[in-house]
Amino acid sequence: MMKLVDNSMDMESTQPTVGLSRKQHLWIAAVIWTFVGAGLLTMGLLFWFHLPYLGFLDAEHLGFGSVALAVGLIKGKVILDRTANRVIERVDTLQEPNPFKSVFQMFGGKTIALIAAMMLIGLGLRIAGVSFEIRGLIYLAVGAALLWSCRRYWVASFEGER
Repeated sequence: MMKLVDNSMDMESTQPTVGLSRKQHLWIAAVIWTFVGAGLLTMGLLFWFHLPYLGFLDAEHLGFGSVALAVGLIKGKVILDRTANRVIERVDTLQEPNPFKSVFQMFGGKTIALIAAMMLIGLGLRIAGVSFEIRGLIYLAVGAALLWSCRRYWVASFEGER
């Protein structure tokens, strides 16, 4: 008696592919940059202007606060927009099925180093005892930069859906 073997169910073809789509990668990057940027901007406003009490809305604080925001927007345009564009281009080449590894691959070494450096600078400022006001100006600038550049991820995540 001859047995029939059904080879149509190859194990490799039945394995579900686990991984993140282009849109999911871009949403992850957008959410990270949006939340971190909003958090830093909020802390900057609290530290510099003492917003819950509306204590420092004089010309000096408004002027320096405006300069910090302008510096942040310039940093976002010059540095972080380039970084975001590089990450967006990298997303199209990702092949990693492991979602955690693919997120790290999405950002790449330069971007992860930039994030780590910014975190270390923030930690160093706290450890060095830099005043809340100075830290507030720095947080205003970095928060504005991240919020400016996160738009790149949001726009790219919705491209092609029309």
